[in-house]
Amino acid sequence: FTEPSPVLDLKAEYVGVTSVNLTWEVNDTASKSYTYRIEVAKDAPIKNVTSNGREAEITDLTPGTMYNFTVFAVAADTETEGEGRSTDLYTKPSPVLDLKAEYVGVTSVNLTWEVNDTASDSYTYRIEVAKDVPIKNVTSSGRKAEITDLTPGTMYNFTVFAVVADTEIGGGRSIDLYTKPSPVLDLKAEYVGVTSVNLTWEVNDTASKSYTYRIEITEDVPIKNVTSNGHKAEITDLTPGTMYNFTVFAVAADNETEGEGRSIDQHTKPSPVLDLKAEYVGVTSVNLTWEVNDNASDSYTYRIEVAKDAPIKHVISSGRKAEITDLTPGTMYNFTVFAVAADNETEGDGRSIDLYT
Repeated sequence: FTEPSPVLDLKAEYVGVTSVNLTWEVNDTASKSYTYRIEVAKDAPIKNVTSNGREAEITDLTPGTMYNFTVFAVAADTETEGEGRSTDLYTKPSPVLDLKAEYVGVTSVNLTWEVNDTASDSYTYRIEVAKDVPIKNVTSSGRKAEITDLTPGTMYNFTVFAVVADTEIGGGRSIDLYTKPSPVLDLKAEYVGVTSVNLTWEVNDTASKSYTYRIEITEDVPIKNVTSNGHKAEITDLTPGTMYNFTVFAVAADNETEGEGRSIDQHTKPSPVLDLKAEYVGVTSVNLTWEVNDNASDSYTYRIEVAKDAPIKHVISSGRKAEITDLTPGTMYNFTVFAVAADNETEGDGRSIDLYT
């Protein structure tokens, strides 16, 4: 038998992780009687595959590895071979494993993953970053990547592909993540009452329309959480004259990813004093007494405003009584008592009494 001609147009119709499908052409008139030997080599020949047609599936290959495939046409005597035609191909890397976010920030995310392929030391990795549509690709030489310049409080899809020899790309592994919202701005108490506080804040994030807000209320330890859909919240059922810490967290649309909290310390107003009366009325002095039922009243001080047509002086008392001196005989005065919380700023509503010396 004469040698068959070399095969023509040898190419890979499909490249997988552990298999490759090869096709080729033959122009010889005797080609109907040919079989084909495919020599598979990785540095050195490792196996031969036989095909009766102009295609062959080569299986049991190692992921991410370069192979040389040489196809020989074999005449009908099954001995006489033509000259081989070769192609070098990498199998695809396996998809990465255990893709997760090691860190999620406001404008960045740190991803990590694992790879079990024996050839993985030669891999690089392409990370496709998508927000509705792909917006950029990041390349990493190791099993981690920091993705920066992201938008706060926004959902991204991150897909990691293992790449070998800059050409063959494995199947992608994806994870959806929200970046953290930015901390809220300009947190303040718009109203402070005896048992309630109204908080307001601002948010500059472009994604803020999808945010909700968690307000953590702390009195020494966290005692409750309140949720708000807007840039304000009314916190009720508080204890009069008590210091609370209010921390507001912006929450992304997944209802899980929270930004860093912003806090404010605020006392509620003390309740108005009760049973205000004059225990003694003299020529130039008055002794006042009153009661207070608030649990926090041990920390209160009291401001007594003394008025004769207009306020003329203030007296401070640490207890539930006060002596007001240096008054004018036979004159009507208005005495108003305000309970003051431990911050020495937050006052309750005043209780008044009119008296003549």
